[in-house]
Amino acid sequence: MSAEYRTELSGNQFIVIDPWNEQVGTYPTEEAAKQDIERCKRQDRMWETAKTLVNVALKTHMEMHQVDRETASYWIRSAAEGA
Repeated sequence: MSAEYRTELSGNQFIVIDPWNEQVGTYPTEEAAKQDIERCKRQDRMWETAKTLVNVALKTHMEMHQVDRETASYWIRSAAEGA
């Protein structure tokens, strides 16, 4: 990802913009905006970790049972819902 989260001043409020140029939220102080940027970054890292784990699980399931990605995805989602 080439861009970062940023803040922009809008009147007397601070707006947080994500790397995809979407507005995340509006905050009364710059400190509050920066705290939310850190929260967003933590969530991004959690999403990336989860994505990596799912990809490893899919590839492993595909190899173990000689099935395609769609079939492996079905069984992994089913197991996750029942966990």
